[in-house]
Amino acid sequence: MPVIFSEKKRHEISRQIKEAALRLFKTKGIRKTTVAELAESVGIAKGTFYNFYATKGQLVAEIMDDFDAASERELRNKIGGRDKIPIAEFYKYYVELFRPDTAFSFHFTPDDITVMQEMEETRKFFSQEHAVKTTKLVLEYVDGVREDVDYAYIANFAKLVNLAIENRGAFCQEAFEKNLRTIFDMMLDYLSGNTDNGKGTC
Repeated sequence: MPVIFSEKKRHEISRQIKEAALRLFKTKGIRKTTVAELAESVGIAKGTFYNFYATKGQLVAEIMDDFDAASERELRNKIGGRDKIPIAEFYKYYVELFRPDTAFSFHFTPDDITVMQEMEETRKFFSQEHAVKTTKLVLEYVDGVREDVDYAYIANFAKLVNLAIENRGAFCQEAFEKNLRTIFDMMLDYLSGNTDNGKGTC
């Protein structure tokens, strides 16, 4: 007979599974982490795991959704009761966004990204459509953005930063933050209309 959990207990176990998953992914990667290991890490049976997530991919997708939700909460907190925020304030928010609490790239390796691009449940997070849609939604709350903004161009700045963070071990560490800051500054210059770019796709 399947175990029946209260809504509160389900939420707690789900949270524990996601936290354990991030720890296991950090040491073994998504590909090599098994459902049995995920279940054992929180003290439930493998069969019980499937009461929470139909697949490992569904679990990873929910983790990615959580990072998106955390980023959105940060933006809403920054906006407060205003309709929009100045572009300079958005810049500060954007720079602060790339930290472990809100940026998935701190928690996954390049191979994990490859796996997520292959899995049906998570490939949407890496599509051009998702990147451009997210960029449009965010910039709706920013005042002072150039009228001819190329959303794919802006989306690629986030992709560049995430790629750099995922591969940060390959960089000269003493200059890494400076390199990231240069990417952020280039984005700000473009959004403000201080520089131009060729139209392209994500």
